[in-house]
Amino acid sequence: METLRIAILTETLPPDSLKLQPWRYLGELARALQDTGHEASALTTEAGVPTWNGVRVDRHPDAIDFRSARRLHRLVETRGYDAGIVRLTAGLFFSLHREPGTPPSKGRLIGIFLRPLHNGWDLARRFLDPTLVPEIRLDLHHAGLYASRRLGTWADPPPYVNDYAFLWESDRATGISAGLPAGSCHVVRHPFDPFFLDRRGAGLGSRLSGAFGPVPRRVIFSGPPEATRGSRDVVQLPSVLPRDPPTQVVLLLRDGRFPAPVVKRKRIGVHEVLAVHGLITREELRAIYRTSHVAVFPYRFVRTGLPLVVLEAVAAGLPVVTTRIHPIRELEGRTGLVFARPRDPPDIARAIESAFDDAQRAAVVRKNDEWIRTTPDWSTVAKNFVSFVRR
Repeated sequence: METLRIAILTETLPPDSLKLQPWRYLGELARALQDTGHEASALTTEAGVPTWNGVRVDRHPDAIDFRSARRLHRLVETRGYDAGIVRLTAGLFFSLHREPGTPPSKGRLIGIFLRPLHNGWDLARRFLDPTLVPEIRLDLHHAGLYASRRLGTWADPPPYVNDYAFLWESDRATGISAGLPAGSCHVVRHPFDPFFLDRRGAGLGSRLSGAFGPVPRRVIFSGPPEATRGSRDVVQLPSVLPRDPPTQVVLLLRDGRFPAPVVKRKRIGVHEVLAVHGLITREELRAIYRTSHVAVFPYRFVRTGLPLVVLEAVAAGLPVVTTRIHPIRELEGRTGLVFARPRDPPDIARAIESAFDDAQRAAVVRKNDEWIRTTPDWSTVAKNFVSFVRR
């Protein structure tokens, strides 16, 4: 088999401790490409970083070359890579028509959409919601991607990007309708994390073992303390859940301002809210999932291609309640995810109650197990990207 030289193109590399999804995806992909026998590396402006996720780091100090599709493709050619893989942004699409010219003749540039392609109505709801105002700066790239395709910058672009990878069928359809060539657009589903697929018992360790004793029902939420995640709706659940039996509602609020987990408890009627502020380890998260009964992620707006917490909770064997918003709603009926209306704590509570019904729970677990079995692993994903290079 021919060994290919494939580079992950990223202007910056955030610290590993942040676990930001776009770079986490790119890092896993780079390692999978290497594990399948190819020469994988990361090309970045960062200095003094010899390796990243177990692959070599190459340095290119000129940041402006990472902000233009034409320049990125030229980097692939001049550095002798067979292919470069880059996360697509609004800026790259605007660059397609700002810098016309003849595309390089060697190497392929593959772009991945690691952010959803929201429509105008979704964006209007998001940017007009006063509860989400503090997070506007985090979501401006979604508005940029929407504006770039509405202004026609995707239609008939010069072929600096040879192939486009999407995590969702609906996003692929949006890209094609905006002018991307259908034959170059591919759906590559996001793998489950093998770490969370390990269903063996796991100990909590000394930091949190005293916080998670046995309870009749434990509903768990995990994620940063951002309003888009629906954390406010989770806090309201004790007021709308049935009084019998008592339920413990857990919020794992991944907040880097706390160097060690800080546990806070509050009684609301017969129910208890247990909030853990701070960063926890993967081992701790898996152990908490193994002691819980239902996971709830009532998103109001999704900024990542697929929220990893959903995949992690499903992999750990939990029924998962989430909301009908783009792009997660594409999974309704095709998986065991239980859906509720966003911004609606009573409907979220109804969905949680349905997941406690024995027959419903068995059906949910069965459909989720089938979802896991039919989802490609990282090795298969890497082979998909290699097939784009060899076309």
